Amino acid sequence: MKYYIDLLNELEKGKIAPVYLFYGPEVYLQEKAMERFREKLLPPQADFNLDILDGEEAGEGDIVSRAQTPPFLAGRRLVLVRHAPFFSGGDKGEKKERAGSSSRHKSPAGEKDSPLRAYLKQPVPHTCVIFTTTGPVDQRRRLFKALKEKGRVVEFTFLKARDLVRWLEKEARLAGKTIAPAAAELLVQRVGNSLFILKNELEKAIAYAGERKEIREEDIRRLTVPLVEENIFQVVDAIGQRHVTSALAGIRELLAKGQPGPAILAMVARQFRLILQGQELMGKAGPGEDLAGLLGVHPFVARKVLAQMHNFTRDQVLVILNKLLELDRGIKRGRMEFYPGMEMLLLEWGVSRSHLISRNTKKPPC
Repeated sequence: MKYYIDLLNELEKGKIAPVYLFYGPEVYLQEKAMERFREKLLPPQADFNLDILDGEEAGEGDIVSRAQTPPFLAGRRLVLVRHAPFFSGGDKGEKKERAGSSSRHKSPAGEKDSPLRAYLKQPVPHTCVIFTTTGPVDQRRRLFKALKEKGRVVEFTFLKARDLVRWLEKEARLAGKTIAPAAAELLVQRVGNSLFILKNELEKAIAYAGERKEIREEDIRRLTVPLVEENIFQVVDAIGQRHVTSALAGIRELLAKGQPGPAILAMVARQFRLILQGQELMGKAGPGEDLAGLLGVHPFVARKVLAQMHNFTRDQVLVILNKLLELDRGIKRGRMEFYPGMEMLLLEWGVSRSHLISRNTKKPPC
């Protein structure tokens, strides 16, 4: 969580870059950071100096035009560009950069710059532009290098288990409650490390406790779906064995128990991220190093990760993570529904792993 605290400290001290890139899977902290920037940079009811754009839809020319617009009756403008694909690896980021605008700017070396890259080389001081993405970024991209030189790049990683427990304790105190350490650990164990999901489950526990000050371990056991993580393990196991029917049955069971589709999607994606991290760590860590400690997860979760790592190649994990990310975006934009989208993904996977890989070789959100 240090990266988040450092960012807010810089903001409070007035050390504000003209352009930021927020990337990584911890969306809750990204949203909180953007709220703080909005509060700091814009006076109350000054939304006329705020632009919120969808990077998947907006062209580079539009983004640059908004950024270059002078603020009205204020010192700064704020431009938020969500789902920004410009800094990612693979074809999508390259195509988005090439298609930004028909107009081009000559660099000193004679190379043509895209409008966005030209802007990033000389951003205007009266505007703060924040790009966000949950996916990975390609640090070799010229856009990334231009932004990093003039602005600030912040990776929003998931918190480690111990930090999640501290965060839950703090959130409980803000609500006038306390949460027993064992209860906080159990909540993390059951629902994972997404702060959005943890916040939602903690609010349920706070409401359930009523007048009682302490949230107990038995409250968490009573309120959270029993063995949700174990069910997720079973779904991932079935995917690894290409047992599509079993995987879909496990998902239907979670839905029947009251788990919302986006939460299931987040937990499945989390498990595949852990598998990918485990595969990478096992290649670097010494034989005596503890995988649970390296991943920041409960030992039983680490054991499942270790077992599931052998069911997938690294390329297969990358493909599945990208497919899950596409499904998540489709759900958030109202273009897709969770279960039909998941069914289509798994059926395609079950027909041919190699076919799926050949159609999607982008890097995933790690």
